Amino acid sequence: MADSNLPLVTIGILSFNRRDDLRLTLDVVTRAIQYPSFEVLVIDNSSSDGSLEMMREEFPTVRVFEVGSNLGMPARNFQTKLARGKYLFSYDDDSYPGTPAMILRMVQFMEAHENIAALSGTCYRPITDYEETGEWPWYRHRVLNVNQFAGIFLVEGGVCFRLDSLRKVDGYGAAFVRGKDGMDLGLQLFKADLTMCLCLSFLTLHLASNLHRSNKATRYYEGRHTIWCIAKHWPIVWTPPLAFLWFIRRLLAFFIHPMTGLAGLKGIFDGIKGVWPYIRYRPKLTWRQAFKLGRYYFYIFRW
Repeated sequence: MADSNLPLVTIGILSFNRRDDLRLTLDVVTRAIQYPSFEVLVIDNSSSDGSLEMMREEFPTVRVFEVGSNLGMPARNFQTKLARGKYLFSYDDDSYPGTPAMILRMVQFMEAHENIAALSGTCYRPITDYEETGEWPWYRHRVLNVNQFAGIFLVEGGVCFRLDSLRKVDGYGAAFVRGKDGMDLGLQLFKADLTMCLCLSFLTLHLASNLHRSNKATRYYEGRHTIWCIAKHWPIVWTPPLAFLWFIRRLLAFFIHPMTGLAGLKGIFDGIKGVWPYIRYRPKLTWRQAFKLGRYYFYIFRW
């Protein structure tokens, strides 16, 4: 822990009206992390449940940036702007590193692999015994090593970014307030030829708080933002067939789960209505990059 060669890192946390979950996360990262030099930066999306007061009273060393309104996931861009560390560890207010030495181990990995721009690990929900990233290795572009895979891998509630690489892309899209924000950012990094890695030996614990989570809202934003992602990143001739396949996938989901499926279809229709700015967006994936995605198409349309 006295190694002066280890760089400063920023542990960034996005927060909105989850005071008790945030307290637990801050308790872990301020008291249990075994790393010699780090700062904790909380980006608060205009919480009104006493989260700000709690942080001032109980965690005075934590840097807090008040957004002023609820921007959703794009508020993470303030982490990119304000972070002082060489690496940015981006967490939600209900997620945190799985062990005290996890930050150290991930930094050592990134220091040894300078070509990697973003590093994710296993994301596990201890309360429900569910591994969110269990199937992810199948969607890889290539195998880097045992339990290490390259692909569009961003655990949105627990990822380590090389900050200078993250600052080379636009960041989280302003309209992607909830859902597919990681997909959008991952495609930006991929187009810039920056490598994202999934290493299963690293661990993020995700408590998956029930506050501010709705299945209907999730399906709506998933439908809308998938259409926008396709139009934003793929060459124009790819957009109609991929969008049609996504519509068929959501239509089948409607017959299986009518309530949430209807929200997904509404999201698709609203996505089509607002698609024009994303069709105009540049740069697009090259044809070589689009074909290289390979298994990633199964990720988009998986059941």
